[in-house]
Amino acid sequence: MQVGSQSSRTPIRRRRLRIESFMSRALGQERQFESWRHNKRMTYQLKPKAKASSKPNPRAASAQVQRAKTRSLIIGAAIPIFAQHGPDIPVVDDFVKSAGVSRGTFYNYFETTRELLEAAMAELSDEFIASIVPIVENEPNPVIRLATAARMFYRRATLDPIFRAFLGSVSGVGTLATEHARADLSEAIDRGLIKVTELDLAEAIAFGVMVYALRSSKVDTGGRERAHEVVRAILNGLGVAPRLIDRALKVQLPPRPDVATT
Repeated sequence: MQVGSQSSRTPIRRRRLRIESFMSRALGQERQFESWRHNKRMTYQLKPKAKASSKPNPRAASAQVQRAKTRSLIIGAAIPIFAQHGPDIPVVDDFVKSAGVSRGTFYNYFETTRELLEAAMAELSDEFIASIVPIVENEPNPVIRLATAARMFYRRATLDPIFRAFLGSVSGVGTLATEHARADLSEAIDRGLIKVTELDLAEAIAFGVMVYALRSSKVDTGGRERAHEVVRAILNGLGVAPRLIDRALKVQLPPRPDVATT
């Protein structure tokens, strides 16, 4: 009976040994894998990062230049169309036909004709206003700043028919012109230099007179006297004191681009 009992236990011991051997091998393989993964991670962390190239990318620079040219082409083609037909009548096909580009190309740069109008306004008006700002920014009186900028704006219209037709047609003066004019008007109201105390109304008077003046045929023939008349109408509408109006209109402007004196 004792011998038979030992014989029956032998398969159990063998199975146990096999299980223990299998588990030992599995544990060893797991440890090997963990060691490999750790070494791999350390190698990745210690690997020096590639330095960003400081050399310019000619292909990227060329593509950027080409995009700027195409955008400028579309805007340049749009300006006379807006000048002739206003902001609401033209459609995308009018602009792509004039610029010689596809509709897909147009939509790569502008989502709507309104966005194109704003870009055209920025190119015509905002760039010019940016050139005026250094001339008037040191003037402490906001009424004189406003009047001087308005006179230069009107003078530009007499020299550039497209500029005049565009702004008169779209009934606007541009974002930058609006920002600076509102700042001057707000300061003038705070200092009691104009009688109109509502900023939006003051803005409507200033821009309304200017826009309608640009639509008149007298822009071409009125000369300096017409410019003074337009700006005087703006200042009178705002309720500026007559003495201050006279003082503002006597400020010497920089020479016109085509003549030596104003």
